[in-house]
Amino acid sequence: MASDLFSDGVKPGTNDVIIALMGMTGAGKSSLISLCSEKKPVIGHDLNSCTQSVDTYPFVYDGPPKKRVILVDTPGFDDSTRSDAEVLRELAAWLTATYAKKIRLSGIIYLHRINQPRMQGSARKNIMMFKKLCGDNALQNVILATTMWDLVDEDVGAAREKQLINTKEFWGYMTSKGSKTYRHDNTDQSAMKLIGHFVKTDSKMTLEIQEEMVDQHKSLDGTAAAATVEAKLEHERARFAAELRNLEIDLREAIRQKDNESMEALREERAKYMADLAEIKAAQESLRTTMEKLHEERYAQPEEATKEQQKVHQVKLATESTNQTSRSFNIEIAASGSTDKLASADRTGTINLGSSDAPTCVNT
Repeated sequence: MASDLFSDGVKPGTNDVIIALMGMTGAGKSSLISLCSEKKPVIGHDLNSCTQSVDTYPFVYDGPPKKRVILVDTPGFDDSTRSDAEVLRELAAWLTATYAKKIRLSGIIYLHRINQPRMQGSARKNIMMFKKLCGDNALQNVILATTMWDLVDEDVGAAREKQLINTKEFWGYMTSKGSKTYRHDNTDQSAMKLIGHFVKTDSKMTLEIQEEMVDQHKSLDGTAAAATVEAKLEHERARFAAELRNLEIDLREAIRQKDNESMEALREERAKYMADLAEIKAAQESLRTTMEKLHEERYAQPEEATKEQQKVHQVKLATESTNQTSRSFNIEIAASGSTDKLASADRTGTINLGSSDAPTCVNT
């Protein structure tokens, strides 16, 4: 199964330095990978997450010491297309499958945008989930890195950085347990400094969710990370259920008054609430699974499915390259005989080289 856990048939060795990248959508995970690995992730430009599953990116760190590094790209808990339960299942499947194969992480780089003016709910949720995944003992192998320094005044950024480090609910607790803080300025030198920290420390880490599911044989819903997701789901379930009860009262009154317009609107709203409740129930049920079931569902795929996933990734990369070319160049159509060779051209002479139907997404 080890080859299924690492892309392109890469087989990790005992001397490899394996580093997971975590953080919110748009924090710069894909950009960091692009500075290090010849294999490029998709980097997009809107608020949709491109990282739908765990993927790996190997490269050679020139040293000293010279070592192969494997970066692990992960989806965040603010994923635009999937629930927190689905993201947790994805992470738990990969983390437990590797740990069961005696493949351990050397460290984790958690990325945070310093140009974010305040710690919003989704950012707080990401940090809380991250701490539950890791557990206290693993935090000494974590780098907390701020990004996007070019988009903020340095004094403003420094004040935000200080608040992150000094606030227990943000980074304060993690730094008290040994986590290191870095500034990443999106340069090769900065990227190598982050990677070099783990190459030189040459240590391994075990995450709490790995201990819980592999060593202690707990099901996913018995883990600390899942308990956090479950609490949020239960809060939402109770809120929707209360709103649905109030709506039923309004609907009975509309029926009594024979208010057909209100009845139709309320029934549509009721259907929405019932769909939301069904979705929450499905998410709760999805957490009630074992490590073995997660591995079977995620990695026992036919060869054709694996090839199809690789093909989709290559198409995304090609689309990203095409979009970048289209944004960068305006080509004038000089000869009338050349138009049949062009994919399309607008009135100004801008040539669209290929399809732009695929959605674009933010740096992850």
